[in-house]
Amino acid sequence: MQTKQIVIETDEQEFTFKVTGQAYNKYLNSTTPTNKIQPATNFLLATVDDAQKKELKALLQQPGAALHMVGTVIEDYTPEFNFSVKKSKSELSE
Repeated sequence: MQTKQIVIETDEQEFTFKVTGQAYNKYLNSTTPTNKIQPATNFLLATVDDAQKKELKALLQQPGAALHMVGTVIEDYTPEFNFSVKKSKSELSE
């Protein structure tokens, strides 16, 4: 998988993330229906530029910030897919 640098702008500053396939997969594998905030926070802190960690930690204290930011980063990281199910010939003749 590729490594991608992603810059996220907030009202006050920019954050630069370096996302790898390994970090992406680790994040996805660590989320559960009852545990979303900590994996999002861990992913963001693991991929943000080291010089910006302190500012990011402060921002992530705000309710919902981790989920909104991780959603933005993940959306930019993942490529677009166009998948569809092809009907079999037997289904078409019914």
